[in-house]
Amino acid sequence: MRRSGFKYVVLIILAMGTILIHVNSYMFPYSVLVRHVILFLFIAVGCYLAYESRRRQQEEYNKLRQFLRVCAWCKKISVTDTETGEEKWLGFEEYMSREHKSTSSHGICPACFQQMNKHSDKAAE
Repeated sequence: MRRSGFKYVVLIILAMGTILIHVNSYMFPYSVLVRHVILFLFIAVGCYLAYESRRRQQEEYNKLRQFLRVCAWCKKISVTDTETGEEKWLGFEEYMSREHKSTSSHGICPACFQQMNKHSDKAAE
């Protein structure tokens, strides 16, 4: 997923906390309580960041697992607005951009390309 580098941020934060505790032990050799508080804070921040990352990934996964209501005529996708609760119909590009924060590109599949060539050949005759 897009957030795969996030675990490295958490590891860096924990490593910085460990280095800070090590440096602190030389600067203040008798302040065991300070070292433990700093270690606890860094572990708490790392756990919170890991939890938030996992929660966001789970939300995205759940969103992708849901059935999509697609209009049989124009192929727009039904989305319920979280703020107002009303139903909106979005085009595919807008849906992907809004719901999944991704962009899309256009192309043509081989079957449609053949159909297009058949129609253009008939029109040329």
